[in-house]
Amino acid sequence: MEAPSASNRRSTIVVANALAAAQWEMHVATEQIRGSTSAWETPPIRSYAAWIDELWLEHADERGSALTPNQSSALWRRVVGDSANSTELIGHAGAAEWAADAWQLLHRFRLDLAAQRAAANEIDYRAFLSWCRRYREWLDANGWIDRAELEAALAERIATSGTIVVADFGEIDPARAELFAQLAARGTAVERVSAPTVAGVRRAVRLADAADEIRAAFAWAKQHLDSQPLSRIALVLPRSTRHDDVERAAAGQLGERAAKLCWNEGTMLSANSALGAALDALRLASGDTPYATFGRWLRSPFFAIPPEERFARARIDAELRAELRSQLSFQAAYRSGVKELLAERAPHSAQALASALSTLGSPRHATPTRWAGVWARFLETLGWQPPATRTTLQGWQSCLEELGRLTPIVGEISLHAALSELTRILERTRPDTLPVRGVHVLGHIDDVGPGYDAVWVAGFTDSAWPEPAHGNPLLPLRLQRAHAMPYCSPRDAEERSARALERLVHRSAELVVSWPARLYDYETEPSPAIRTWPTLEPHVLEALKTTRAITATARETLADVAPPLVGTRVAGGTAMLGRQARCPLRAFCQDRLGARPLEPLRYGISPRLRGIAMHGAAERLLEDLPTQATFASKADGVAATVERTLDRLFGRTRGYLAPLYELEAEQLQRVLRALLRDEQRRSPFRVRAVEQRGTVVLGALTLNVRIDRIDELADGTIAIVDYKTNERATSAEWFGARLRDAQVPLYATQSADAVGAAVVTRLALPEIRYSGFWSDAAFPGRPNKYAHPEARAQIDIWRTQLEQLAAEFAAGDTRIFVTDFEDAAGAYSPLTRVFEQLALARGAVAQW
Repeated sequence: MEAPSASNRRSTIVVANALAAAQWEMHVATEQIRGSTSAWETPPIRSYAAWIDELWLEHADERGSALTPNQSSALWRRVVGDSANSTELIGHAGAAEWAADAWQLLHRFRLDLAAQRAAANEIDYRAFLSWCRRYREWLDANGWIDRAELEAALAERIATSGTIVVADFGEIDPARAELFAQLAARGTAVERVSAPTVAGVRRAVRLADAADEIRAAFAWAKQHLDSQPLSRIALVLPRSTRHDDVERAAAGQLGERAAKLCWNEGTMLSANSALGAALDALRLASGDTPYATFGRWLRSPFFAIPPEERFARARIDAELRAELRSQLSFQAAYRSGVKELLAERAPHSAQALASALSTLGSPRHATPTRWAGVWARFLETLGWQPPATRTTLQGWQSCLEELGRLTPIVGEISLHAALSELTRILERTRPDTLPVRGVHVLGHIDDVGPGYDAVWVAGFTDSAWPEPAHGNPLLPLRLQRAHAMPYCSPRDAEERSARALERLVHRSAELVVSWPARLYDYETEPSPAIRTWPTLEPHVLEALKTTRAITATARETLADVAPPLVGTRVAGGTAMLGRQARCPLRAFCQDRLGARPLEPLRYGISPRLRGIAMHGAAERLLEDLPTQATFASKADGVAATVERTLDRLFGRTRGYLAPLYELEAEQLQRVLRALLRDEQRRSPFRVRAVEQRGTVVLGALTLNVRIDRIDELADGTIAIVDYKTNERATSAEWFGARLRDAQVPLYATQSADAVGAAVVTRLALPEIRYSGFWSDAAFPGRPNKYAHPEARAQIDIWRTQLEQLAAEFAAGDTRIFVTDFEDAAGAYSPLTRVFEQLALARGAVAQW
C-alpha cells in the first residue's frame, strides 16, 4: 500500500494493535520523514481496540463504557474464586486468565454460549461454562458490557459513513468480518489493504549461543546505522530474553544511540525503583509480610530521613539478617524487639513507621478506592519521595485510578488482596514510544510492520519454529478444530507459522534469521523452515564477530597501590590470615576497608548460627574442665545444656519458631551425645581450657585469637582442638603451600606448652571425625598424611608461613590468585574487578 493521497487523508486507518498503529503512522509519512518537511497532516490511524472503543462511545446503549481489561480480569478472578470448582484449583489467577481468553475466543468466532454443552468427559469445559453463566449474570445484574461483546453489539446498531481502511490485518475472525460487513451494508466504504511487499534478500546464520546472537544482532544493526543513519532496524528477540541483557548489548554496540532504543515489550512500572520502594512500604502493613521487605525499607533511599539515620538503618538490617528474627514476618519481628531497637538507633524512622501504621486504622476490609486513599496518607507519613520523572508519576497515579475502578467489581477486600490487585496493575507492561529511526526490539515476527530497512530474527530453532500448538486448555479440542481457532492443532500451527514467515520475508529489503548452536545445556538445530536458506556471507559474519564494543565514555586507568597498614590492630582476627592466603585483595577489602556483604536471608538455621549454637553448647557442657573418665556422666546434662544454649539463641523468637527450635534441639543433642561417646575412644586426657581467648603479636600485627578447646594429653603435651560443623570439614587447609586456615596453627606457634596434637573435630552426624596430626593413637583414626611426622617441625613450617602472610598483609599486598578467584567474586567483584583482571591474565583483552 502506498501512502494515502490527499483525497483520502481523512480516511480512518484501522490496524491490529497499538504497535502497528505507530508503525503505520511512520509508514504513511515516509516521504516527509526522509525529506525536509517539519510538519504534515497524518490520516487518523487507530488500533482496532481504540477504534472499537470510539465506535461504542458513539453508539453505546444504556450500559455505557465496556469493562476495562483490568476490570474484566478482576471479575473473572472473582467468578472463578467464588465457584464450587475453586477448591480443586491450585490458584485462581491462571484459571481466570484462561477463562477470559476462552470467553473472547467464543465471541470472536460467534458461538452461542447458551447453546454450548459439555460432554461427559469434558470436566474443564463444564466448569468453564458454569463460570460463563455466572459472569453473564454479573454483567446483566450490573448493566455492564464486556469488550468481547462490542462487535456483536455494534453490528446491530452501527450507523456511520466515510471510508475505513483495514490495514495489514491478515486473517479476520468472524466477529470482525460481520462488523465490517455491517459497516459496508450501511454505507461505509471498507477498504482492506496490506503492507507493500519488498523483493529483498534473506540469510540464515548459526551462532554460538543466545548471548552471541544478541551481540551479533546489535553489531549488525550498528553496521546498518553507520552506513545509513536514517534507517529503521527491527530486531526480533525471543520473549524470554532478559531486558538487562538487551540493554547491555545495545550499550556495548550502539553507544549513545542505545538511548533511542525501543523495547516494544515495554517496561513494568513496578520495575521503577521508587515505585518498588512504595510497594514494599505498603506491604509492611500486611500481616504476613516477610522480614526481607522490612530490610529493603530500612535500606531504601526513597524516604526522607535524617542523614545521620541512613547508616544506622542499614546497620540495623545487617545485624538483624544475622539473627533469627529475620526468619519471622515483619509484624512478628516488630513485636519481638525490633520496634524498640529501631526507636533506640533511628528514632525518627521509628516514629514515622509507627505513625504510618496507625494511619491504616482498624478496618480489615475496604474498597480499592478507600485503600488508595489510605495508602497515600501512609506513604506521605513515611516520607516517601515520588519518582521525579513526570511520565512515571503519571503512570503511578493512573494505576491508582485503575485500582479505584475495580471497586464495583470486587467490593470491599482485604489489604493483602488490594495490594495484589495494585501489583498486577503495575506489572502490566506499557510499550515504549517508537522512535522514527534507530533500532526497534520486538518480541514476535508478527510485530514487524511496514517500513523497516532491515530485520534480524533470533532464536529460530526447530523447537521454537514452527510455533507449537497452544490452544486454550478450557475449550475442547473438537470445538477449537471445528472452527479453526488459532493454533488449535499442530497442522494449524504449522500453517499459520508458514504464513507469518512468508509475510515477514516480503517486509524488508534484508532479513537475517539466526539460531544458537547451544541453548542452556543442550545442542540445537535450526528450524526446518530456514534450512535451505542461503547463509550469511563469511566476511559479514567475521566482521560481526570482530566488532568491538563501544566505550561510552573515556576511561582513565590509574595505578592505585594499597598503602602499608597503619597501626598493628586488625579487626579480622586469625580469619584474616586465611583470607590473605587465598586472596590478598579480598583480605584488603574485608579486613582493612571493612567491606562486608549483607548476610543472605534464608529459611532455617544458617550455618553461622548453627556453629554458634554448637560451640556454645560444647563450651557449657565442658565448662567444668572434666577428665576423660567423667565424660560418660556428662550425657545426663546434655538436654539442659542444649535448652540453655538455644534459649539464648532464639530469644523472643522461640514461640514463633517452635518447630524449628525442636528440630535444632534434637539435632544438637544427638551431636553432643556422639561427641561424648567418641571422646571416650581417645587415649587418656583432661580438658584444660574451653573457648580460651588471647592476644597474639605476629610480626607487625596484633591479633585476637580464640581456641575452642585445649586438652592435656597423657604425655604432658597439649592438644589444640578446633570444632567444625561442616560435614566435609578436615585439616587439609593447614598443610598447603599457603596456610588457608590459620587459627590453630597460629596458637600452636605461640603456645608456651609443648604441642603434641592439633586437631579438627568435625561435629556433624552420622559420626564425629578427627583430622590433623597427633601421635600414639591420641585420637581415633589416622593423622593427616601431609602433616610432618615431627610436631615441632610442623610448627616451624607454620611459623614461617604465618610470618609471611602477616608481612604481606601489613605491606598492602592486593594480588588475586587465578586458582582462587572465587574469593574475589560475588559481592566483592565490584571492588576487586576480578573478571576484568581474569580477562587480562588470560590474554582476552590488552587493557581495561
